[in-house]
Amino acid sequence: MRAIARPTAPSAFCAALCLAGSLSLGQPASATEYGLGSYLLGYSLPMAGYTPPPGVYFSNTFYLYQGSASANVKFPVGRNTVAGVSYNFLFNISQVAWVTDVKLLGGSLGFAALLPFGGERTSASLSFTGLLGVNRNLGRTASVDALGDSAFAAFLGWDAGEHHWNATLTGFAPTGYYSSTALAFTGLHRPGGDFKAGYTYLSLQTGIEASAALGVTVNAINSATNYQSGAELHFEGALNQHFPFGLAIGAGGYYYQQLTADGGSGDRLGAFRGRVAAIGPMLSYTFKEGTQQLTLSGRWFHEFDVTHRVRGNSIFASLSFPL
Repeated sequence: MRAIARPTAPSAFCAALCLAGSLSLGQPASATEYGLGSYLLGYSLPMAGYTPPPGVYFSNTFYLYQGSASANVKFPVGRNTVAGVSYNFLFNISQVAWVTDVKLLGGSLGFAALLPFGGERTSASLSFTGLLGVNRNLGRTASVDALGDSAFAAFLGWDAGEHHWNATLTGFAPTGYYSSTALAFTGLHRPGGDFKAGYTYLSLQTGIEASAALGVTVNAINSATNYQSGAELHFEGALNQHFPFGLAIGAGGYYYQQLTADGGSGDRLGAFRGRVAAIGPMLSYTFKEGTQQLTLSGRWFHEFDVTHRVRGNSIFASLSFPL
């Protein structure tokens, strides 16, 4: 294979910025409250350690997740405890990023913001205490379309030949629709922060890419339910083959493990630590439309090895380009 060109800014855009998606995107990334986490697993793949040249970039991603859990697994959903839950999320995620000319600690300084909008439908068996203290179960389905929780990030990126790495600090803002008594939601009503480090090796001779990212999410308490979700560890990895004509194909996945137990006066299920793994194919194509360079990409991840959360599939379809 002839030498491959250095990856273009749009082809690496989503990954390079390392901006973690908000919970409102519906990623059941943890066994925290709602069995959901603020960090969107799989969003930063591939090229998780690459940072593009200075400039302003835009990315638009359609995200679909469908997952369910058996009736013998209970989840804390606001002020309710549910079982046999299923989540269906369909969101449009818009992201803008600015890679500046500023160098800090030898790395390129950048900023990014992410805003999702879409719909969520939840089906579950709702457990509650009725008259005379009798425990009752009621099957319910609810849906909502609204703005989701937003995310804001600052990042530093470095490179040395075929090696690229970065560090990202992301904050999650509870801007999504939320009610402690509602079954459907687009936000978690809990602020949070995430620190992540990413690395990418990309051979300019063979086009082979190996990427990985490791991070930790820390959650603030949900003031509406007094539920304190635990800290969460997440790892993402990818192997990709880049071709000189703009096509890239490979496989990626993620692993999640909750580090600390849930707590607070609103915690009715105990430690509730979660775990999940996933793997799936990835495909992208970079091309020019006139003078504008565009990148189309798709990813599908199938989950397995699940504890204290729903199990399902997530699909990403993205269009990215420099402004």
